[in-house]
Amino acid sequence: MLSKDRLINTFMDLVKISSLSLKEGDFSSFLKSKLEDLGLRVVEDNAGKILGGNSGNLYAYLEGDGDPILISAHMDTVSPGENISPKIANGYIVSDGNTILGADDKAAISAIIEALQTIRERSEKTRRVEFLFTIGEEIGLVGAKNVDHSLIKSQEGYVFDGEGKVGTLILRAPTHDRFYLTVYGRASHAGTSPEKGINAILLASEFLLNFSWGRVDDFTTANVGVIRGGRATNIVPDEVYLEGEFRSLNEDRIYSLWQEFEEKLRKMIEKGAKYDLRKENLYKGFSIDENEEVVKRIVRVLNNMGKKVELTYTMGGSDANILNSYGIRTINVGIGMENAHSKEERISIDNLYDTAVLIYNLIRG
Repeated sequence: MLSKDRLINTFMDLVKISSLSLKEGDFSSFLKSKLEDLGLRVVEDNAGKILGGNSGNLYAYLEGDGDPILISAHMDTVSPGENISPKIANGYIVSDGNTILGADDKAAISAIIEALQTIRERSEKTRRVEFLFTIGEEIGLVGAKNVDHSLIKSQEGYVFDGEGKVGTLILRAPTHDRFYLTVYGRASHAGTSPEKGINAILLASEFLLNFSWGRVDDFTTANVGVIRGGRATNIVPDEVYLEGEFRSLNEDRIYSLWQEFEEKLRKMIEKGAKYDLRKENLYKGFSIDENEEVVKRIVRVLNNMGKKVELTYTMGGSDANILNSYGIRTINVGIGMENAHSKEERISIDNLYDTAVLIYNLIRG
């Protein structure tokens, strides 16, 4: 079967290669060489050039039987992600405490490599598989947003980038919108003629207090996270800037939030204010039924592994959101990483190994 020791060594080697977002070049070159040594055809797209990075997305192709499935992971990490020094402690792989570990998402990539190495050594028959390794996932899924669709034929896929333990299948994820709002009042001297001014900070505060924030319902959240305004205590402020977001598993709920948001903004005009609003959709949500084949296929594998299956949802985004928007029915799969994006990030050796076994059995069909 798979070699646990080799898998651990591969993972430790991978996390030592820095691959901050849009600086994945060294890691991408290493991975491309590794995949080609394993007999796969590898193609790099021009997403890096589009985004100003030093590597594109990688596509690797394993010949086999039947219609292809897609298996995906991202190559980039967050900061601090340079000079990572991994070690084993109490059954977990951790960093030395000065950096992240990089299990997000190099645990998945090392598991893919180990699965492919084992298949090659055993000369096993496989199904046809396309692999996608994206750049810039951590800065807004930008690599996936610039995928070359012509290089992917799969209609179903698996993104291995979930925090849940092996057996966790994320079938729903939200639509995520962001707002950039500037409220304009009128400046005046706060001491001699405050009545001539229109205080943009107070207007924005009143607006915020009259809108629903936090957990709006079980599957919807709203947050304002940035606010800037004012120049001096003796000036009635004429401008304030705000940034925030909406997320919901129900896209219609996002639409109703925007309606309420803009309706309340218009009320400021009656008080002499003006505003400028820019809306941005970061990604669309997805929802996959448990009876779809993409789910049933991986559930069969997990059942054969003796793993408890947990079908769940997330309020975060992943490359699975983008792939679903392309019409590729894709779920996000838990790989057991913990405390991602922190210096306390870790993954258990058992979860790392189980991820490799899961991928191995998916590839074998």
